[in-house]
Amino acid sequence: MSHIFALDTNIYIRALRDPTRLTLLKRFLIRTGTRLRLNAVVALELRAGARTSAHEAAVGDLLASYATRERVIVPSLSAYVEGGRVLAALGAGERVDVSRAGSLVNDVLIAASCREAGARLVTENVGDYNAVQRHLRGFRFVSADEVLR
Repeated sequence: MSHIFALDTNIYIRALRDPTRLTLLKRFLIRTGTRLRLNAVVALELRAGARTSAHEAAVGDLLASYATRERVIVPSLSAYVEGGRVLAALGAGERVDVSRAGSLVNDVLIAASCREAGARLVTENVGDYNAVQRHLRGFRFVSADEVLR
């Protein structure tokens, strides 16, 4: 397992809600070590979901652990442009209403920036990322069930 990985937002959320999944995530974190990155879009989504001061502190600690080690994937202008192209292709070719799909916009941006960084995304959102992958060559992702064991 020599790949660089990034975790989708849903991986963190499920681990917080499911003790078994948290244990599996911790094992994965040990195996990946310094090969794990945080996508800045995931940071945005996690921070947006932090509704209490305890949540804010926990998210802050998590984000700081990546930022201080400079293990953050930040989308470039090119990632935004590629993301726009993919959204247009999804809208035209797959009849996805991208004007009302905020989370899909984030998913496309995560995918484009992970591709740019050479990171493989770990996600539970296989359906959306399959659609994105059809229009974004070189983007790689893996189902959480495949790596969190």
